[in-house]
Amino acid sequence: MLMLVCCTASGTAVAQQANARDLQETIHHAIKRAYPASVRIWAFDTIRNVRTGPQFTGVVATPEGHILTAAHVNTPGTTYKVMFPDGRSTVAVGRGEIELESRPFMPDVAMLKIVNEGVWPFAPMGHSAKLTKGMLSISIAYPESLDQALPMIRVGEIYDVHNEYGFLQSTCLMEPGDSGGPLFDGFGNVIGIHSAVDVSEKENFEVPVDLYRTYWTTLQQAKTYGDYPTQKDSAGFDTVSGSLKIFPELDEPDQLIRAKKEIRSSAVLISSTVSGALKQIMGALIETKGMKGLAKQPGTSLVISKSSYVGDHPTVSLAGKTLRAKVLTRDKLNDLVLLAIDEQLKGGIELAKVDTACIGLGDLGRFLASPLAAGKYRISVLGTGTFSLPKQESVGYLGAQVAYFGPLEITEAAAIAGTATFEKGDELLALNGEKVASRADFLRVSKKYWPGDSVSVELKRAGNTLVHDVVLGWKPEIVGSHQSERFEGGKSRRRDGFNAVFAHDARLKPEECGAAVFDLDGRFYGLNIGRYSRVSNLVIPASEVLHFVEQALAR
Repeated sequence: MLMLVCCTASGTAVAQQANARDLQETIHHAIKRAYPASVRIWAFDTIRNVRTGPQFTGVVATPEGHILTAAHVNTPGTTYKVMFPDGRSTVAVGRGEIELESRPFMPDVAMLKIVNEGVWPFAPMGHSAKLTKGMLSISIAYPESLDQALPMIRVGEIYDVHNEYGFLQSTCLMEPGDSGGPLFDGFGNVIGIHSAVDVSEKENFEVPVDLYRTYWTTLQQAKTYGDYPTQKDSAGFDTVSGSLKIFPELDEPDQLIRAKKEIRSSAVLISSTVSGALKQIMGALIETKGMKGLAKQPGTSLVISKSSYVGDHPTVSLAGKTLRAKVLTRDKLNDLVLLAIDEQLKGGIELAKVDTACIGLGDLGRFLASPLAAGKYRISVLGTGTFSLPKQESVGYLGAQVAYFGPLEITEAAAIAGTATFEKGDELLALNGEKVASRADFLRVSKKYWPGDSVSVELKRAGNTLVHDVVLGWKPEIVGSHQSERFEGGKSRRRDGFNAVFAHDARLKPEECGAAVFDLDGRFYGLNIGRYSRVSNLVIPASEVLHFVEQALAR
């Protein structure tokens, strides 16, 4: 009986792994077909050659250049710049849109048309009438928060085929900038257009593509329809939906991977005191075999994690044991910390065997696993290649606001760490001896510093010149009112200022970052370094992690 149970369990694991690989191949083929047609768009003044509106997304649905998008980002007759993933750009004009006067933002249907003649990359329209709950769905769109020239991939399933407002719902994460972007089926056909989100990460609303088929002719006119047009086209016959595979694993994506040894043995939980409060963050154990520099520290184990979440007196918990650790070194730019434990632990990431090859288009959509505490993990897909993310939210904060124009007069002041350094009306003169005569100077100079840095501040008060040493803090966290800003767990405090990161769609909380990211084969891809937005979690690539550890051991 025992043998029978073991064999059955093994067979189930193999079957699930096979299904995961089948699903992976389906996603790759769909992305290859759909990716070239997903376009970044903004309103554009062709006379002055300047951008005049916010970013949104669309999908080219015909070789002649008809673009499907959302009505709430379109204005009929307006000119738009259209940017393709291959680097080409062109101009389109807003055509028709349907926005009901009785129910604003519905059904959110709009079309643009490229004005230049040519044969453009396009993704064919599928059908939406016969979609069923649980079907694979793929988003290829341009989230505004990342502000990248290439789109981000997200994968999910159809959650509701026709909700009370007439929308499809999918579990593909969306946020502003994605509006108007395409939702694809497993064949790479357009089945919906991104419209809106609610607070829950499962609440992502899509315009059914059949509405574009039905009103294709009337949408050619540059006009806003306040009611459904009377003229209709045939939506055509759907010969595809019945052939789409159903992948039950999409409903419970954690079942996609039977975690390999590399994934199971790497995750640790780190506890420490940060600014007087207990903080916990995930970390990754490093397999030291074959690494240079460890001969000086025999019997030592190394753990890597997110530096800004690791403070004083760190301890590491693994397999029921809690061990004291010490900080060996920190990398402020990449927000990495390397810890040492005076005990040889088994397992971990074999950095000596790390593949540091760059991420290519063929890698996008690959399943990734992010280990958590207690042997659990989150599944996601690789959404982007590597890009840089300039420092904005991570700029060291003086605790003061300065005037927009004229002398740098303090307009608002707040105490940092209980010290009232500034008073309203003070004039800021220099930071660390570097003169600042304008707001542009102030922004340029302040971007050199991080929270926790100590700077010398020169200012003028009542005709007297004063100099103070100030420890910079974090900018006040402002949570926007948009539903996309209110997701569970929120954003990581340190989430930008990186030279090289990539994004995936893992639904991680800030304290669940810090651990490694692997693919189905146990290949180490990098370290989760922060939840950036509703749609994206950031990863420091494996090559950067390897370089950091090697540099630390060489010292």
